[in-house]
Amino acid sequence: MFFRNLAISILLFSVLSLNIQAYSQQRIKGFYLSNFKEDGARAWEVKGEEAVIYEEHVDIDYMHAKYYAEDDTIDIVSRKAKMNTKNMNVHLKDDVVVTNKEGLKLSTDYLNWQRDENKMMTDDLVKVSNDSMEIKAEGLLADTEFKKADFQKNVEVTLPNKEDNSLTTITCSGPLEVEYNKGIAVFNDNVEAMGKEGKIFSDKLTLYMDVETKEMKKMVSEGNVKIIREGNVIFSQKATYLGDEGKIILEGRPRLLYFSQEDETDLE
Repeated sequence: MFFRNLAISILLFSVLSLNIQAYSQQRIKGFYLSNFKEDGARAWEVKGEEAVIYEEHVDIDYMHAKYYAEDDTIDIVSRKAKMNTKNMNVHLKDDVVVTNKEGLKLSTDYLNWQRDENKMMTDDLVKVSNDSMEIKAEGLLADTEFKKADFQKNVEVTLPNKEDNSLTTITCSGPLEVEYNKGIAVFNDNVEAMGKEGKIFSDKLTLYMDVETKEMKKMVSEGNVKIIREGNVIFSQKATYLGDEGKIILEGRPRLLYFSQEDETDLE
């Protein structure tokens, strides 16, 4: 998707006047390629301080690329990039940063961008942030416009509360499945949510965000739910936390236990 409709051999011949078959490699400073859609609008562009052109790939130093989606502009930078001249897949390496006009920012040290499959992926540490949340994890699989993303393991999410500057932190073993365009995030396996209202442990947690305001609407915890709040421990099979009201709805034969302050350190 990112390098759609690219005839790389034709562009390299016409724009750079290079005969790839005649030379094993060519080094170019001020590398630049671009592509346009059928209606004449720009589809994407790639710049680099320097590039080495081989028969089947191009190595680019300090790459800066832009992908112009229908309703978004995605900006990609990296210190190193390798572009396959046949399928136009790109391997980005070292200080990789991807941003869009909505303020979302992805940072990692390695990213594989696959055009035909419309996806980007990494097994490396990754951080993704915007105004409503920050996500840290190991491994990522997402579509190239970042509407959906799966964070593979060891996930930590921080949600700021704009009204009182408090933070809610949610961790899980993973994966975390996020649909940014719907404002839904699903945490899986060993989930722990901690905020000003206490701690919630569960097998699964679904977070609902308001797409317009970016505020948390509710959290639904399911499976072996344990809540530690104000010296009390509550067990249930399902708990729904309503962000606006600050209250919890319990389902599935809830049980309440009370511990003194001295015992609270043993609850976790």
